[in-house]
Formats: sequence, C-alpha cells, structure tokens
Amino acid sequence: MTIEEWLAFAVVWTAVSLPVGPNAVTCMTAAVANGTGRALWVPIGITLATLVHAPIAALGFGALLLASAEAFQLLKWVGVAYLLWLGVSLWRRSLGSIEQPTREPTEGWRLLRRGFLISMSNPKAVLVYMAVFTQAIAPGEPLPAQLLVLMPTASGICLLVYVGYVLLAAPLRRLLTFARHRRLFDRVAAVFYVTSAAVIALSDPRQAPT
Repeated sequence: MTIEEWLAFAVVWTAVSLPVGPNAVTCMTAAVANGTGRALWVPIGITLATLVHAPIAALGFGALLLASAEAFQLLKWVGVAYLLWLGVSLWRRSLGSIEQPTREPTEGWRLLRRGFLISMSNPKAVLVYMAVFTQAIAPGEPLPAQLLVLMPTASGICLLVYVGYVLLAAPLRRLLTFARHRRLFDRVAAVFYVTSAAVIALSDPRQAPT
C-alpha cells in the first residue's frame, strides 16, 4: 500500500465517521450524564467494535451477511431493539430527573459495553465497512499485511472522532445544571434513538446509500 492509498483511505474513513449518528449521540449523552473522563469509555467501546467489523468486511463475511436475508434481518431487528431500549431508558430517566437531579455515574465497563454494542448492532455499519474496506484492499497483495495498516488507521480515526464528540458535549454538562434542562436533553436524545430505530425498521439498509 502506497502512502497515497493510505491517505485516501484515511480521508474516506474520516468522512464516514464524522456524521452524527447513534455512536456520536451515545458519546454525547454519556458525557452529559457521567462527565468527560468516564464517558471516554464509550469511544473505546466503539473503537473495539472496529476490530471486529474490519476483518469481517475484509474477509468477505460481510458479503455473506448481506446475501443472507435472514441473517441481515436478524441483525437489523437486534439493532432496532437496542436503539429502542436506549431511547425508552433515557425517556424513563428523564421522568425522574426532577425528583433526582443528581445521578450516580455509570460504571466504566457499562459505558464501554454500550459503545461496543451500539456500533456492532447497527446494520448500516456492515455496509460502510464493506464499501470502504473492500475498495481499499488490493486483491493481489497479502491481506494480513494490509489489515495491519488499515485496521489501526480505522480504529485510531474512530477513537479520535468519538473522543471529539465527548469533548464537544462536555460544556453541556456544566450548562445543564437545572433538572428541567437535563430532562429536555435526555428527551431529545431519546427521540433521536427511537427515530433512528424507526428509520431502520421501515427501510432496508442494504438499499440505502453509504
């Protein structure tokens, strides 16, 4: 892989990582609820998911998943259920925010697990990894050597991007000192999760642009 090819991959991967989606919203809600330091476990969990997605895409298992309607539907509905669970949990938490304006921070391992699961259960992630990694890998070159370059690059970019979302949301924690403000933030995030679940449920991500 030449330096030009590596730079092209890095630019494309940064572009697909930046848009606000469930990963980014999870980072921001964790920062608001738990503080910057503890919320950094979410980007770590998301980054660990790249170490699963990338080889699956590179080895062609992602194509098998896309070709199997039953397997892809299973992944799709797991993702829908998880997004709904996050949305309902946030909404329920907002209902008690007036009586309990201060909440115990979530344990780091739970936040890491949340970041990992929100990335792994997103069916569109399969499409993104397949689209980007299959274009970046040269068929005539050894696959392990290429993955040793591409996987750390993708993981590092994901980590930087989602740490950025945590830091972006950090000032909101200081601003949302009143219970009603925190409740509004939780409800906006809850609506985002539920809306995302509905969009995935009502569409076929395999036909959506990546």
